[in-house]
Amino acid sequence: MTTRKFPDNQYPPQNLAAGGPLAEAFGGLRELLLQSFPENKFKYRIVQPRMSVAAWQEVAQAAPMIGMSWSSWNPSADQGNHYRGDAVFALFLLVKQTAPKDLLTGTQTMPGVMGMANVAVQCLHGKRIGGGTVAVRSVSNLEACGWINDRTAIVTMSVAVKNLGYRPDLLTAAMTEFQSVTGGWSFELDTGSNGASDA
Repeated sequence: MTTRKFPDNQYPPQNLAAGGPLAEAFGGLRELLLQSFPENKFKYRIVQPRMSVAAWQEVAQAAPMIGMSWSSWNPSADQGNHYRGDAVFALFLLVKQTAPKDLLTGTQTMPGVMGMANVAVQCLHGKRIGGGTVAVRSVSNLEACGWINDRTAIVTMSVAVKNLGYRPDLLTAAMTEFQSVTGGWSFELDTGSNGASDA
């Protein structure tokens, strides 16, 4: 079996313990979002796709907010000897309004979820980042209904970076370094996290 050759820009850095291609794709998505959702107006949070209601209520104190998480990495049929596939990330667009009727279209002081969803789709779908091409798979205003009060809305998005993979020659070197004396894991346990942190 021959190894399929992909363009060099589809091979992100291979620091495996720090997230490898997944972390690079995550950062690429964030950079795309920042072009339309600047940090001086929108709060960014790293969240878990299935946080508790209490955790969501705490996160929802900051609005407008963009939450980001990784969901899955599904193998491609033609991946060959080295893992490659669509990496799927979960995005959460959160707004708060004094009046529930303003949640969809927004006001002069807070955007609406329809506007945020439209802009997010346009700044992500079809764009190229270091790991591959971005595809928006779904956009929903329903999944998060039970997480927050009726003056807060959260749009959930499923976004894929298509055919994300490793560069074989860099992967061999990365695994050798990881398994060496100077590589591997280096961390201390932290039991105080509630599932959300700054992105």
